[in-house]
Amino acid sequence: MASLAVETGKNEDWKKGDRDAPYGHRLSPVLKYIGFELETVTPTCIQGRFKVSERSAQTYGVLHGGISALIAESLASFAAFVASGFQQVAGVELSISHLQPASLGLEIEVKTTPIHIGRRLHVWEVKFISVTRSPNGLPKRESSKTSEPGLIAVSKLTVTVLPSNPAAKSQGDKRIPSKL
Repeated sequence: MASLAVETGKNEDWKKGDRDAPYGHRLSPVLKYIGFELETVTPTCIQGRFKVSERSAQTYGVLHGGISALIAESLASFAAFVASGFQQVAGVELSISHLQPASLGLEIEVKTTPIHIGRRLHVWEVKFISVTRSPNGLPKRESSKTSEPGLIAVSKLTVTVLPSNPAAKSQGDKRIPSKL
């Protein structure tokens, strides 16, 4: 597993290795079921990876669109939760474009970054990028005809930050500054 980057020391569970509840936020159990692993958690980037398996594929042996939408919404919502200072968030709109199929066995890196972080509205982009192994075992981006090599899918999630979450107060009720 890749090294974990965490820019804030507010989550003792994360430091102890409880990856099911980073920052006290329960990620979807489906992520664990399909083998998704978080690698990076910062106020401006949530990143992880998984391998397309029978648990995440549809009947034709490629990644199920519903699974990619679930991953996109889960990670972007979690990113908004962290970036808003641990406030409760709710999805407003999700769009996803599947640009090429991801076959069984393909390893996919998923990266969530902000497009806009406002007081009450956030917009996040989630990219699904294929990762293959080169002969020396190092990650290598797979080439494709898309504008970004290896780009499988791209998603955008708009969330609203709900007012006053008691859990945020226990985290110090401070917004984590971003460099946007």
